[in-house]
Amino acid sequence: MNTSFDISLIIPTCPHRREKLRALLAGIASSDATRDRFEVVIVVDDMDDGPLETARSMLDGINSRGFTQQQQGPARARNHAIREARGRWLLFFDDDALVDQRTISGHLDCIEHSDERPLAYLGRVDWPENRLTSPWSVLLARSSMLFFWDQMGAEQTYGFRHFWTSNLCVRRDWVLEVGGFNESFPSALHEDIELGYRLAQKFGLEVKPMLNIQSWHDHPISPREYFQREHLCGSTAAASRSINQAFHDAIWSWVEDPAGLANMLEQVLAKQAREVLELFERWAEPSSYEPSADEMQAAYLAHVPLKRLCFCRGYAGLPFDDWWDELSATTATTLNACPVAPASFR
Repeated sequence: MNTSFDISLIIPTCPHRREKLRALLAGIASSDATRDRFEVVIVVDDMDDGPLETARSMLDGINSRGFTQQQQGPARARNHAIREARGRWLLFFDDDALVDQRTISGHLDCIEHSDERPLAYLGRVDWPENRLTSPWSVLLARSSMLFFWDQMGAEQTYGFRHFWTSNLCVRRDWVLEVGGFNESFPSALHEDIELGYRLAQKFGLEVKPMLNIQSWHDHPISPREYFQREHLCGSTAAASRSINQAFHDAIWSWVEDPAGLANMLEQVLAKQAREVLELFERWAEPSSYEPSADEMQAAYLAHVPLKRLCFCRGYAGLPFDDWWDELSATTATTLNACPVAPASFR
C-alpha cells in the first residue's frame, strides 16, 4: 500500500469504551497538526460499529477510517489497523488516552527531524489532574509503580522494556518487517514490549522519551486492581516462554521456582504485606492530602515485596481473588505499626 501520510494514528477499541474513545477523539479533533499529514485508523474489537459512528461524527475534516473485527483482542486489532495504515510512521494510542492540540504535531516534529538512527519516540503519559483525588492516585502518578517517568532523562535512549504502545511513534515498515504484534499473548500485557524486543533484535531499535509531547491515561486503578495487574503480569510472563523464549529470558530468567518464592515471601512478609495493603487502602480514600516525596519513596519501597509476591503467584498459576480477599480480611485495623504511614493518617 502506498503511503500517503506522515503518521497513522492506531487506535484499538471496543463498544463499551465508547465514552473513553470520545474523549480521545475530542483531543485529536483539536490538534494543531496539518490535516493532510496524518490519518486516524480505528479498529473495533467487535462487530458493533457504534464507535466508528462516533468517530465519523467527531473527526469531520480529518482523514479517518474504521474497521470492525470479531472479538480477538487488542493485538489483533492493532495488526489490522497497521495493515490498513497509509502512514510512514505509526502513532499508537490506547482508547482511554487523552491528548492535547500539540500531541500529534509534536510527533510530526520528531519524525521531520529524525535521522537514520533506529528510534521509536515515546511521548509522556501522565494521570489527568482531575483523577488526582487521593494520596494513592498521587503515588501512582509520581512514582515508578506503573511507569518510570521519574527516572527517565530526555537526552537518553532506552531499551525494549520502554516500548509502551501509548503515545509511541515508530516506523511502519519496521513493524511490518518483524511481523507486527504477536497475537498469541493471552492478555493485553507484554505484547508491546515483545514487539519492541524483536525490533531491537532486528534493527537495534531504542526508545527515545519525548517529555514535551504530552498525553494522559484516564484509567483510575484501585490498590486491588494494581496488584491484580501484577498477578496478570506474572501469568503473562509465564505464557511468554512458549511464545518467545529469548524475549522471556531477557527479562525473567531469574524466575526458577515461582511457587517456592511466592511461598517464602508469603511466610516472611505476611505482616508487612497486610500493613502495606492497609496503607494503600487508606490512601485510596478521597483526600486532598498529598504525600511528601519521602513518604512516597518509603511507600514505594515497602510495596515492592508484595508486588513481587503477586507476580510470582501469577507466574506459578496460583489464584488471586480468594487469596487477596483473605489477605484483605486479615489486614490490621490500625496503621500504628506501619513504618510508611504519614502522621496525618495515624
